[in-house]
Amino acid sequence: MKAIWSAKGYILLGFISYAIFVVLTAPLEFVWPKIEPKLGRLPVQVEAVTGTIWQGQAQVKSAQIGSVSASWDIQVSELLSGNLTALIDVKGNDLKLDGKVSTDGDQVEVSGISAFMSSQYLKPLLKQGRAALEGNFELTDFNSVVTLSDKQIHSAGGRIVFSGGDISFPIDGRKIDAQLPILVGNITKPSDNVDLAITDTEGNSIGSGYVQPDGWSGLKIRRRLLDLLGQKWPQDVSEDTVIFEVSQKLL
Repeated sequence: MKAIWSAKGYILLGFISYAIFVVLTAPLEFVWPKIEPKLGRLPVQVEAVTGTIWQGQAQVKSAQIGSVSASWDIQVSELLSGNLTALIDVKGNDLKLDGKVSTDGDQVEVSGISAFMSSQYLKPLLKQGRAALEGNFELTDFNSVVTLSDKQIHSAGGRIVFSGGDISFPIDGRKIDAQLPILVGNITKPSDNVDLAITDTEGNSIGSGYVQPDGWSGLKIRRRLLDLLGQKWPQDVSEDTVIFEVSQKLL
């Protein structure tokens, strides 16, 4: 009895490990119907799930991006420290993303994120300024820390490259059609806002973007962009003058 009592810690650890193993390897088709009602209203519609909680796949749909396929691989070694960490892979129509996501419940950290996105997903934002854009965006080495309870972004960094493509926008009542060159965007968070500095391949400022703590985002374009497009601004202003600006609630 004494030997059994002294080994109670190992027995408890073994029981907990077994319980975690059973939960993680349970089929999602069985687990998801029991979990879904307790999650409340989700920002996406879950159409189908397969695999297990440990390694699974889901088909989800949202109004913003349509249907995508998402898969994940939970890093079991980090569960004992109280963190839920998973390697994720998301694929959709002209859309893909992969990297690592970690959470302790309220705080979410993403790291090593790479993504590819068609400009078609920017149409609602650009439509406000009667503009249109063709081309693709590629995100590399993106990282961020966000708290879910107050939707606050605590850190952000990464690099995004636009492939170049056709663009149209109004100037002084005229519609301009042109070819946009390759552009580079650097994502930083120097203060409260998440900033996006947009430059050409030579480092000249083309514009800027931002996401505020209240969830509003915006985009500004400078006159220098017209020089790259071979167009002239009707007024005599400097190449750093903002000639196009749009904002939209993002978060």
